[in-house]
Amino acid sequence: MKKYSGEEISNIKQKYNISKDEHVIAIIARLEKIKGQDYFIDAAKKIIDTGKFDVKFLIAGTGSEEERLKEKVKSIGLEEKIIFTGFVENISQILNIVDIQVNSSYGTEATSLSLLEGMSLGIPAIVTNYGGNTGVIQDGINGMVIPIKNANALAEKIEYLLTNKNAYNEMKDGALKIYKEKFTADLYANNIQNYYKKILKG
Repeated sequence: MKKYSGEEISNIKQKYNISKDEHVIAIIARLEKIKGQDYFIDAAKKIIDTGKFDVKFLIAGTGSEEERLKEKVKSIGLEEKIIFTGFVENISQILNIVDIQVNSSYGTEATSLSLLEGMSLGIPAIVTNYGGNTGVIQDGINGMVIPIKNANALAEKIEYLLTNKNAYNEMKDGALKIYKEKFTADLYANNIQNYYKKILKG
């Protein structure tokens, strides 16, 4: 996946009202209950409520739960902090501004191409121990693994990565290393574009 220039990254952040120094945490998935965006939102609130971090949370994709999830975010007054991107034609724009990727699925999860694409850019991920997630993310090596349906665990791991720069950088290096060793662009390139169109259109 293309790595963007500093100027390109700055322009994308401006598009989503993200400042230069804000951390970005994203979940990229169809907006369906089994994808666990509810737990992502709950964890985001816990992180924001600490007041310790300058951070924005991105929810990329569309689906049957979109309006309900937007209303949930509105009801807790975090529309400025938890941003819905809608359908994104070029997902590399999102991944190039992301510091931590989240997969909180608890249903129908094969190998996640979005996790692989994130790894190709050296993005650590926090994932549930469901489906193919643990085949991609090794706990403590290129990300962290948590139980399903557990916003507390998700918030705890987010806070850990935001707080511990050395651990974050080690997992960042691990993500890129494992991607290069185990996953190649040739293996997935033919499927990526259609996959993203499918999951983000819902």
